[in-house]
Amino acid sequence: MNIIFLEAVQIHGGARKSTIELAKRLNEEGHNAVIVDFWGNCDEFVKDVQNNEIPLKILKQNDTPIAIFNSRNPLKIFRNIALFLLDWVSLKRAFNAYQKTFRPDVVIINNIKTNSILRKGRGYKIAYFARGWFAYNSISFLKKLMFKYNSDYFIGVSQSTRQAIFTGGLAPLEKIFVVPNAIDLSKVAQYKQLRRERTESDPMVILHCGGFLPAKGQDMSLALAKKLKNNHINFKMIFMGAVYDSPVSVKFLNKIKTEISLSGLENNIEIVLNHKDPYTIFKESDVLIHPSDTEGLPRVIMESLAFEMPAIANPVGGVTDYILHNFTGYIANHNDVDDYYDYVTKLYYNPELYKWIAGNAKALIAKNYAKKNQMEAFHKIFKKLDNS
Repeated sequence: MNIIFLEAVQIHGGARKSTIELAKRLNEEGHNAVIVDFWGNCDEFVKDVQNNEIPLKILKQNDTPIAIFNSRNPLKIFRNIALFLLDWVSLKRAFNAYQKTFRPDVVIINNIKTNSILRKGRGYKIAYFARGWFAYNSISFLKKLMFKYNSDYFIGVSQSTRQAIFTGGLAPLEKIFVVPNAIDLSKVAQYKQLRRERTESDPMVILHCGGFLPAKGQDMSLALAKKLKNNHINFKMIFMGAVYDSPVSVKFLNKIKTEISLSGLENNIEIVLNHKDPYTIFKESDVLIHPSDTEGLPRVIMESLAFEMPAIANPVGGVTDYILHNFTGYIANHNDVDDYYDYVTKLYYNPELYKWIAGNAKALIAKNYAKKNQMEAFHKIFKKLDNS
């Protein structure tokens, strides 16, 4: 089957890494998957695609992509929209020319920009891949129309995402599929072998992994760090994530840095920005905390469990697909600092419990989130497409 993953990448994060891994696996299974990117401006993404030997088509090379909402100024937003509309004509023309040669069976999209240059009934199916949480009430009216009437199928990364799409009235259940994330456990094992031997005097390393945005919960993690320090827990906390090219992200990062300084936590909290090889951080961490407001099926939790690192998280989106409370980790009441503190210290003071939770976590990932699980789910979709 010929498959196009249509992207408009501005920053290379977990979702894009998952797309590259998925395209590579499909090619290994005998399909013909390519990645088509609007601008090719994200060097890290382009290099990752090339390193994985996936064919890449760039529609219109542009080192400075047009980000419509990179400012709160209405005039600048209007200007960005006008520039994008001019760009849109060229992108649409370039894609139409490419698809006539490649002849895709399915084009997989993940946002309104990529959806906007497609049109149903052109000889290929359009599948909207909801890689994050699908909060229907937060979607604009125009986006709802496009998603509903310019998509043939929907793909969610979790059952909760599937239900969100269905209850939003965007598609019947028979047109919404679930394709879970998958992880290369052999790669995880290679990194784990490099983990240094821990001693009793070493601090518990608590990892918060997520882009610097208010919805990702660094505020809550900072409050947790204050409570751990006040109660004389030997810990180190790492904030690892991307800072986005937006005023909101930059301002939030600066706010977090200021609060760390004012709270005297400089020796307890380390900020790691835009790290190229996050597994080097994972292998030295003990617990993941994930106080996010919204998620699909967060890759970072899958990775932490694969590293035998218990996770503590808010009950949002597909988080509960990974975290089985009291078995592979802990589900906290939303951003409840006391809950996070209780679960961290429970693991801190009880090594046997930690070992048991960690073993369960790895077993869950190995059983349900291996390559074969993901490929089986996609083959069901392709069978449906062949019969439609």
